[in-house]
Amino acid sequence: MENGQTTIKSLFDGRVIFNIPKYQRAYAWGEKQINEFVDDIENQDINKDYFLGTILFQDQGMADEFDHIDIVDGQQRITTLIIYMKLLIDQLEVHKVKTTTIEMLRDTYIQYKKYKLRVLQDDNAFFTSYILENHALPNGQIRTPSQRRLYDAKEILFGRIKKLSPATLLELKDKIERMRVLTYSVKGNAEATQIFETTNDRGKSLTDLEKTKSFLMYNMYLVSKTPDPSLESLQERFSDIYRDYEIINNKNKTSIKLGEDAILQYHCIAFEEWTSKHEYREPVQMIKDQVNQLVKNDEKSKAKDFIDRCSRELNESFAIVRKLLESDMFYLLDIYALNRAAVCYSLLIKAFKLDQSKQKQNFDKIARLSEIICFRLGIGGYRIDRGRNRLYEISKDFNGDFDALIGELNDFVNKFCNDSDFQHYLCSSRFNEEINDNDQMYLYWKYENYLRKNEQPIFPELSYDDFRNKDPKTKFTIEHIIPQNPEKNKVVEDNSKSILPLMTSEFEEKYLHSIGNLTIDPLSANSSKSNKNFKQKDQNYFRKAPLKTQNELIDFLNDKNGKWDEESIETRTKKILKFAMKYWDPSQIN
Repeated sequence: MENGQTTIKSLFDGRVIFNIPKYQRAYAWGEKQINEFVDDIENQDINKDYFLGTILFQDQGMADEFDHIDIVDGQQRITTLIIYMKLLIDQLEVHKVKTTTIEMLRDTYIQYKKYKLRVLQDDNAFFTSYILENHALPNGQIRTPSQRRLYDAKEILFGRIKKLSPATLLELKDKIERMRVLTYSVKGNAEATQIFETTNDRGKSLTDLEKTKSFLMYNMYLVSKTPDPSLESLQERFSDIYRDYEIINNKNKTSIKLGEDAILQYHCIAFEEWTSKHEYREPVQMIKDQVNQLVKNDEKSKAKDFIDRCSRELNESFAIVRKLLESDMFYLLDIYALNRAAVCYSLLIKAFKLDQSKQKQNFDKIARLSEIICFRLGIGGYRIDRGRNRLYEISKDFNGDFDALIGELNDFVNKFCNDSDFQHYLCSSRFNEEINDNDQMYLYWKYENYLRKNEQPIFPELSYDDFRNKDPKTKFTIEHIIPQNPEKNKVVEDNSKSILPLMTSEFEEKYLHSIGNLTIDPLSANSSKSNKNFKQKDQNYFRKAPLKTQNELIDFLNDKNGKWDEESIETRTKKILKFAMKYWDPSQIN
């Protein structure tokens, strides 16, 4: 393929097959990018040329009488353009435009003996069957997020094109064929990575992960005597990284969303050398600084080893994150439930990697300690970054000695969220107002499961899915046993107001919002009555919810006056406090 400016028609004409290299990410455009792409075409003046941009190719040579060309940069535009042209040609056929024109267009843009575009292997059969061909899509046929995006692109583009007149369709065809594009074609991996780096790391909107890939590949080319084998290894690793990330961000069991740049940062915190937060906050620059210093010192062999090690370990970290998000390990799910995993991801990644035990027993202990730290920090009402830098230092310095790590994490608790502070916030008379809703829910979820497990009759614990349930009819919420407005009481039966004390300013200040006067409750009172998964106590005061946290309330009524009063709340506070101090005690992990 010749370099220089050409038209879209000339680019596609002839025996050429475009291929998406395996080290590239899958199709990623969404509705915004697709609509902007079509807007540009539709708004184009038919009498003026439109410049689509620069496309970087790698010429792979002839095979089976076709030129095979990898798209190094520009795959999103080319893929979208082919889908758009396919739909436009179909509509021309519906309107019975000249058959010869349609046949020539199909040969040029879609298929001349072979399809003009091959996307990534996992998606290519789907792409040909359900995007380029007109097969109906069966339920469950979409197996990857990129397949969903490809199919959505087809639907969005068809929505833009289906009502257009034959004259408008022909005008759009002419606009597209006249679009100009600047092509640059190279022969080998080395030259491709060099050009990709210099054209894509200069102000374009790339992710940090893409910038890292570009930089590492370019510098591997610079420091290697025979760069092609090393570049091929790098390409394989980034191919694995992108495949893992597709699963991480779209198909993990927890529905947790985790950005690729965040994973890159967590990896660098755990495995790269840094001395301040300013370095790990900019992982791309941190990697660049280390490689550039080695190159500047003419230590090319060390630079090559660094790039190889960095890319290999980054590949491993993405695989570990995928495993963590696919895992049903108890304490991992607890960390996800707390919505505070960011402070410990680096530690979890490194602990998982360095734990050589078959059942990951050491990692399980670190996950448990991480959950304790996350919850204590939340109950303390601390800012999210309290102690973060120290946890990151612990992650970086950890070398596989789990006993030492457990000791350091216990020291962390004593310094940043100690027993005294933890108890103080649990006993606060403003607990409901000072602590965020999710942490309150988490406390009572764990307390509910403690009751189910330890007090007769024994029942199955509420699961992670129960806690994360968002169904408006059955999800849990925090309720006051004695509310400020008795008319809105969701825990005490309407006909049992006689058990409630008078609401005084002193009671409101000291007891209303304390942990002893709060409970977990299904949002819908009706659902709480109907969803009975164990036998209810026979009582006349409290609603019959399927929760032990409510069924035990009758045990706290004041024996002297039969009321739920200050004494009831104080007694229940002590019980919940005793549970919490024991359950979130880091010294029990050894």
